Amino acid sequence: MVRENGRRCGTNRDRNKKKKKLRNQRDDVTFKSKSTFELIAACPGEQRKILVLLNPKSGPGRGRETFQKRIHPILSEAERPYEVHITKCPNYAREFVRTRDIYQWSGLLMVGGDGIVFEVVNGLFQRPDWEKALKELPLGVIPCGSGNGLAKSIAYAKQEPYDYNPLLVSALSVVKFKKAQMDLVRIETRNQILFSFLSVGWGLLADIDIESERLRAIGGQRFTVWTIARLIGLRTYRGKVSYLSCDKLPSVDSLGNGKTYNEYAKETQISHSRSCGDDLDRYSRISESKSFHDALDGDPAIFDGSCDSYDDNEIISENITLETEAERRQRLDSFYSATSAKSTYFSTGSISSYHSIEDPNNGDVDPENNSEVMYGPSSRLPALTSEVPSSWTQIEGEFIMVHAAYQSHLGQDYFFAPRAKLADGIIWLMIVKAGITRANLLQFLLGLSNGSHVTRSGVDMIPVKAFRIEPEGTNGYITVDGEKVDYGPLQAEIFSSLASVMSP
Repeated sequence: MVRENGRRCGTNRDRNKKKKKLRNQRDDVTFKSKSTFELIAACPGEQRKILVLLNPKSGPGRGRETFQKRIHPILSEAERPYEVHITKCPNYAREFVRTRDIYQWSGLLMVGGDGIVFEVVNGLFQRPDWEKALKELPLGVIPCGSGNGLAKSIAYAKQEPYDYNPLLVSALSVVKFKKAQMDLVRIETRNQILFSFLSVGWGLLADIDIESERLRAIGGQRFTVWTIARLIGLRTYRGKVSYLSCDKLPSVDSLGNGKTYNEYAKETQISHSRSCGDDLDRYSRISESKSFHDALDGDPAIFDGSCDSYDDNEIISENITLETEAERRQRLDSFYSATSAKSTYFSTGSISSYHSIEDPNNGDVDPENNSEVMYGPSSRLPALTSEVPSSWTQIEGEFIMVHAAYQSHLGQDYFFAPRAKLADGIIWLMIVKAGITRANLLQFLLGLSNGSHVTRSGVDMIPVKAFRIEPEGTNGYITVDGEKVDYGPLQAEIFSSLASVMSP
C-alpha cells in the first residue's frame, strides 16, 4: 500500500514536471514571437528613444539654444532618452521620416513652429505603412516658431495654462507621454495631395501669413505689422466657395473647457498682440510667459552663447553660432542658410544623443529627391474637376477671406475656433464677404485674440465636413498650415482621430 502510494506520488511528480516543461516551452515560443520593440517595452528600465527633429531657423532662430537650455534639463531629469537630428533645409524633416526606420523610436518630437509639424505629417503619409506609423508614433511639438498653433491647441484642449510657460507645458507633455487623438484633413489641389493638421486659408489671413515672411527676423510681431499694412491696402478676391455642412454639432454655448464666449472674453482682455521679447503682460492677471527665447527666470546669461552655468557632465557645448546671426546668411525659402558651427550638447552620462547637420552619421537624406507619392485614406468626395453634389451649399462672389481651421488656435494669440476640439470631426469654415466695413474688420482682427471675432457682423463661422475653394484669376495666396500651395481650386475633407499627439 505504501509502495502504491509511493508510486502514485512519483507518478504525480512526473506529471507535474511534464506540465511545467510544456508550460515553459509555450512561454518560450510566445517570447520569441514577440517583436523586438514589444520586448524592449516590456523590460523595466529599457526605453526606446524619442526622435527629436529640430529646426534651428524657426521663429527668431533660437530653436537650438531653446532645446539645450530649456528642454534638455527636463527630459534628462525625467529620464526620457532622445535622439536629436537638426534640419538643414526645407523638406528635410519630411524626407527624414519618409525614408528612415522610424519604429526604432517611441515618438516624434518636433522643435520649431507649425512648419516642421507640417513636414513630418506629410512625410508620414508618403510611407506605405502610414497607418501603422500614425498609430504607433505620437507627435509632439516644442513651440519655438512664430505661430505655434498646434502646441497652444493641445494645451487648450487639456486646460493647461500654456501662456504662463509654453515650453514647460509642452515639455511635460513629452515627459508624461499621454496620447490624445487628433483630426487630420486631406487636401487636394490640381497638382498635389496634402494632409493638414491646422488650417487652410485664402485671402486676408493667408496674405498676412505669407507676405510677412520678409519680417521673420522680428518673430511673432511680424503678423501684427503686416496686419496693419493689409488693413490699409484691403484686397478682395472673387471666386466660389462650396461646403458640406455638419449634421451634429456640440453645444453652442459651450467651449471645450465649459466657458461661454463672453466668459472667456472677459478673462482674456488683451490690449496688444504678443511679440518676441515683448515686455508687456499678455493677461492682466498673468505675468509674461517664458516664451521660446526668454531666459530661464530672466537670467541674462542665457543669451551669451555659453553654458558655464551647466555642469560639464550634463551638457557639453561648443560654440553655437546660429545661422540667423551670421552676416553672410542667405535666404532659402522660409529657412536661412544651414552653414553653422558644429555643436554638441548630449549628456555624457545618458543614452540620449545629438546629431549635428555636419555629422556624417546624420544619414543620406536628400530633400531634392523628394517623392511625390502620397498614401493615406481614400477621398470620399467627387473629383476636383467635377461639380459638387446638390447637398452642398455654394456661395459665389467677392470675399475678403475664407479660412478653415480644425484646431482651436492658429497661433499663440489667434483663438480662431473657440468650439474646436482635437478630435471632433469638424472643420470650422469662416467666410468674410466683401462689403464689410474696415471698422468691423478691425474689430474682427482684434477679436481673434480672445474668440469674440465670431460674433462680429459680416463674419460667418460654419461647421462643415468638407469644402471647396475655387478662386478666379491668378493673383493671391492659398495656404495649408501656413505653407503656400498652388493658387487655384482646392478641396478638403476631414478624417477624425487619424493621428495622435503627446498631451499633458
